Amino acid sequence: MKYKTVVIDPPWQVCCNLTKVKFYRCGKKLPYKVMTDEEIATFPINDFADDNCDLFMWVTHTKLPMALEILKKWGFHYHCLLTWDKQNGVCLNGFYRRTEFVIYAYRGKLGIDVKEGNYLPTLFKEQSTIHSRKPDIFYQLLLKRTQKPRIDIFARRKHVGFDAFGDEVEENQCRLFEEVKRMGESLK
Repeated sequence: MKYKTVVIDPPWQVCCNLTKVKFYRCGKKLPYKVMTDEEIATFPINDFADDNCDLFMWVTHTKLPMALEILKKWGFHYHCLLTWDKQNGVCLNGFYRRTEFVIYAYRGKLGIDVKEGNYLPTLFKEQSTIHSRKPDIFYQLLLKRTQKPRIDIFARRKHVGFDAFGDEVEENQCRLFEEVKRMGESLK
């Protein structure tokens, strides 16, 4: 099935500067498998995305330039940046980081519902909870303003109105990461 709305939260490899900051996640293994930038860039997005597709890609501050390059490689056009105010965060390299981003990109025609008064805000607030879990308000906003069918790739849990694939989705034991790895190896 091809999807008109794709949310993707790539399992970015992240690192931190242990010599300058104390960061509670440093040195600890992430609770999920990560992918290199190259693996994310070769992710078979076309297996999921319709020719007319709205794509919402989660990205951190440090991975923003790479994410924009990956979107081009995937054939999507950057449109705008949404910001999640987590209302808490960590101090890293002199900055208190309490925001995370969602890049909105599209291919084909824009599918966002642009009826008067039915806009998608570029800033939303919700307290972050566990590592990498995305806010419910984001999915509620998309339900009102995006086209069906919808999918959430590398999801942490299932959301109403979205198919979900990922290692951590309780309702779906699909191991998308292993499948993507296998596909990537077969392309070499």
